[in-house]
Amino acid sequence: YCTSLTSIVIPDGVTSIGYSVFAGCSSLTSIVIPNSVTRIGDHAFEYCSSLTSIDIPDSVTRIGDHAFEYCSSLTSIVIPDGVTSIGEWAFQGCESLKSIVIPDGVTSIGEWAFEDCESLKSIVIPNSVTIIGNWAFYNCTSLIIYAEASSKPAGWYSDWNYSENNTYCKVVWGYTS
Repeated sequence: YCTSLTSIVIPDGVTSIGYSVFAGCSSLTSIVIPNSVTRIGDHAFEYCSSLTSIDIPDSVTRIGDHAFEYCSSLTSIVIPDGVTSIGEWAFQGCESLKSIVIPDGVTSIGEWAFEDCESLKSIVIPNSVTIIGNWAFYNCTSLIIYAEASSKPAGWYSDWNYSENNTYCKVVWGYTS
């Protein structure tokens, strides 16, 4: 909970951003992650409420559970091609998130991953995604999901696009870009 830290450059050679290492750094606005990092750990940037954007290097293969949870000022993020897994609650409460790109290499999106991302208007789910956890897009009431799959694959849980008041996010199946 380093409340006065505003920016950080992680040195080359670091391979993993550990559990809760920057959690609660509410003044953190920018961070530079080197190409040596392959994993963003659980809770790594949780509650970094001033973080507006982040460049994740191509070397990263996993975004951990709660990694960017409640980064309420985060507006956009590009997930690199090497990422195969987006953890549970990874972007929960990122209420300003307007844009996210999920690359073809992602195979799983965890439960509650994008819960309460109220500003997110559209997202493309590539064919490579074989698992989407329950409530992954919970309360994303204005979200339109463009799914490359022609129908819900077996590994997508029943309430993956559920929102409160017994509604579901709109899904366009068989999307091609």
